[in-house]
Amino acid sequence: MATMSTTFTASGSFTLTDENGVVIFTYAPSFTSESNTSTQALYAGEHLAGTGADPGTELALLTVNDDRVYLFVKNVDTDYNVQVEYDEAESTSKEVADLNPGEFFFAPAELNGDGTGDSITVTAETAAQKVQYLICDAKDN
Repeated sequence: MATMSTTFTASGSFTLTDENGVVIFTYAPSFTSESNTSTQALYAGEHLAGTGADPGTELALLTVNDDRVYLFVKNVDTDYNVQVEYDEAESTSKEVADLNPGEFFFAPAELNGDGTGDSITVTAETAAQKVQYLICDAKDN
């Protein structure tokens, strides 16, 4: 039986230039990671973010890996912000990004194998806003 092999590569370029054109800071990160599993290692899609009165829309990360993933979330709405929150436990969450229309969030996410802290929630304050997401399995260490 064949096993699936997946690699994930992310790269970018950040430059801070002052008003005189002098480069203050520049950074061009790039890395590649292999998958930690031989099952499905990549999930992508679109979701409507729940409103503030609603608990939000959960992107369940444990379906990908019970320890570590790479997460990309983009606010594709043209009018309103979307909050990205990490669920530490069922009753607590911490906001990790507040995305303006068109902005995105990318980060490695460490999960707990005991079932707590296992998801990301996207929430909109006014009306359900659409987000695109990509969840990619990552090596645990």
